[in-house]
Amino acid sequence: MSKAFLPEDTAVDTGPVLPPRPATPLPITPDGHRRLLEERAALTPGDEATKTRALLLDRILASVDVVPAALLDGGAGFGCAIDVRDERGARRTYVLVGPDEVDPAAGRITAESPIGRRLLRAKAGDVIELERAGKSEELEVIAVRVGG
Repeated sequence: MSKAFLPEDTAVDTGPVLPPRPATPLPITPDGHRRLLEERAALTPGDEATKTRALLLDRILASVDVVPAALLDGGAGFGCAIDVRDERGARRTYVLVGPDEVDPAAGRITAESPIGRRLLRAKAGDVIELERAGKSEELEVIAVRVGG
């Protein structure tokens, strides 16, 4: 009697499934690149999660283009820090970064995000309007700095 083979019998472990990367390199700030390099260097061989993170970082680092901060049309551009004040007087700083270094809690956002789209090309004194939770809110741009 011959044994029937099931798909599981011929499966080959190819390692973790990683998300695909775009065909063209994504921009990353020098600070973001440094942070990823430091994180990768700090990883030591260990469990499967650590191995997967190392592979992911290797894939990211191989598919980014380090782009220095610069103004865009005299206003906020890639890598710029933008200080804003909301209607209640609270201040916050946003930095326009690449998608591989986004950290909203730290104020690092992409220009493709709703706030980022409004802040791109913004200059000190500009007032931008945002929709948050169905409410309109204004942010006044206090300062724009090259670099985060």
